[in-house]
Amino acid sequence: MAVLLAALFLLAPGLGQAQLSWKPGNPGGGGAFNSPVVTSEGYWAVGSDLGGVSLSMDAGATWTAVGAAQGLTVTHIASLAARPGKLLVGTDGGLFVGNSNGTGFSRRYNTGYIAAIAVSADPDIVYAAVHPQWDSLQPYIIRSNDAGQTWSATGSNLPADLRITGLRTHPVDPDGVWAISGRGRFPDRPESQVVYQADFSTDGGQTFARMDPQQGKLVDIAYGLDPQNLNLMYATVAAAGNAPRVYRSLDTGFSWTLRTSGTQAPLGIILADATNSSHVRIVGLDDQALRPAGTYGSFLWESSNAGTSWTRYTLSVGGGWSQADEVWGMGFSYQGLGQTIGNDPAVPNTVLWTNNQFLYASGNGGKIWSDSVSTAVGGKWRSRGIDNVVPIVVEQSAVDANLVYAGYMDLGLWRSDDGGLSWTSLNAAAYTGGWAGKGGNTLSVAADPGRANVVWAQLGGNMENCGTPCAEPLYLVKSTDKGATWQNITQGLPSPIRRLEGLTVAPDSTVNFRWVYAAVNGDVYLSEDDGISWQMVLDCPNNDCFRITYTDTNGVLALSAGAVYRSWQGGSAGTWSPLTLPAAMTSGWTQGQHWLHDVWTYSGPMDLASRGGNIWVAVKGTSKGLYRSADYGQSWTRVRADDQGRTVTVHASTGRVYFGSSSAVHAGGYATTSQGVVTSADGVSGWTAQNQGLAFPFALYARVAANGALWLLSPGQGVMKWR
Repeated sequence: MAVLLAALFLLAPGLGQAQLSWKPGNPGGGGAFNSPVVTSEGYWAVGSDLGGVSLSMDAGATWTAVGAAQGLTVTHIASLAARPGKLLVGTDGGLFVGNSNGTGFSRRYNTGYIAAIAVSADPDIVYAAVHPQWDSLQPYIIRSNDAGQTWSATGSNLPADLRITGLRTHPVDPDGVWAISGRGRFPDRPESQVVYQADFSTDGGQTFARMDPQQGKLVDIAYGLDPQNLNLMYATVAAAGNAPRVYRSLDTGFSWTLRTSGTQAPLGIILADATNSSHVRIVGLDDQALRPAGTYGSFLWESSNAGTSWTRYTLSVGGGWSQADEVWGMGFSYQGLGQTIGNDPAVPNTVLWTNNQFLYASGNGGKIWSDSVSTAVGGKWRSRGIDNVVPIVVEQSAVDANLVYAGYMDLGLWRSDDGGLSWTSLNAAAYTGGWAGKGGNTLSVAADPGRANVVWAQLGGNMENCGTPCAEPLYLVKSTDKGATWQNITQGLPSPIRRLEGLTVAPDSTVNFRWVYAAVNGDVYLSEDDGISWQMVLDCPNNDCFRITYTDTNGVLALSAGAVYRSWQGGSAGTWSPLTLPAAMTSGWTQGQHWLHDVWTYSGPMDLASRGGNIWVAVKGTSKGLYRSADYGQSWTRVRADDQGRTVTVHASTGRVYFGSSSAVHAGGYATTSQGVVTSADGVSGWTAQNQGLAFPFALYARVAANGALWLLSPGQGVMKWR
């Protein structure tokens, strides 16, 4: 009977598909993280600026992305807090409350940028700091008396020029709450205009008075958790010349005494220890705006005698593919110092640290840190599931299904030799500008269809740093060893290269003399000698060509912001002409713009697929969507309405079409118009959603590989494979 049931399970329609979903495959990390919390259940939660919340229920071994699929319908996380059984999430679109296991989220406060959240001594009383807009000041406090289910403004009198970066609550008095201000991610203003101070309320957030030591820039303020004196507090201050100072108060901030000063004094984020009131730690992260002149580095300061003396440890991080360089890996959260370090004082040895690319964890109170976003696998890197990335291109080799290339913003170019399970960085220091090989930006890669070792790619540093003169140009490179080494290609190409994308190989061209196409600085270039020398073959009128597709039945097609061009003669110069497209399809196209650089305003074609006499074009813009021609491009019909159309791909054997939309790219949030992946057996009708496994319905780029494997790029979660 067991054998019979197993056979029926395998044969039953749909049952074999039930377990399939989009599963991420990335190196790990790579984007801005913030507001780490350790819940009373021992769960870890971390916010991000694109991918929602990441949750680990096994102390960072694995992570799950939490987003719209769980009711959290905003991607940009500004703050996090936890109470027994619940997670409270502050966003740039209000405040959400859900279960601590990452389920059942709903919006409980509808407006504003929720800059900080704090649970009081009574876990039903919760405070949040709100700014009216993401880039505004004018903070006010809201309070909930029912664990975050309902909220009301307290009528607080906080100064209008503050940007709140943290809230602190009194250990036993639920009406005692501190508001800490400093430099957050927004608004971007000169350091001289940033206000560093702490204001205290004794009446549940109704009235505040400044009560920090007022001896310079307040960095942090925290309770000492002394059971003999629950009003004990510490404050770190950057005095004149950013000279570090530590102050102590015995009366919840009404008076302060200088505890430690001098160039070797601690300065940073204060960590109290609920199990030992004499044990105080200060995490000092490198901050150019707050460090004394001539100093550099990140440290942990530890005192076992309530701040009388300190021991300094230089912070270092073990593991991780970035090697924790000081540029990105050792800094603080984009939301400010107050949203950088997280721990549960009742479990003082577990400390989490977020910054602009990674999450680190310490199990010994902050002395030793380890990477918590990736795991080393035989010299390669596998994400643990915490990915806040901007993927741009994925390419599976046609000759080796295990060989996959992926290009990202900031992470640059990576290779997988096991079908996307683990990754090797291909970012050569010589071609990645200021990233110096520890990241980069890659918009295009093309694997040779017959030679597994050969690949062409674009490598680069900061894509916005190529003015006149050009500090960080982009590079077209070729490798004959799967990206282990690169040859810089320049012959026939413009200099400097400011944009390079659309790399495509003609699969029927002669091996060793491949025809390779690329969009360089907005024009189409062709190489007929394996990508060694190039010539311009299509001078796009507005320098806005960006994607080339070689087809076996519809010629060579090139997309620009203003037109779709075709050559029936292999793309040679003088053989291109624009397709005649209906006005309903082209109205509003933003000629001269670029889909990535002008992401907020771009309207136009994004992607193209071809099979037989059919051509599909995904178009982004109001009242646009997916268009199809069944007669080699002579006439067109919109087959799917979607304002956020981004990508289309077709299964060469079955003809099944996959269409994707995304309201997010490298920024931007979730919009209900973002439909994710939909699929149709004929690319015309019968569309069904295929978003299982996606935290948000974001589908920026999709491809069906030669063996039928289905790949997706989803902003935030990264490279995904249907399996």
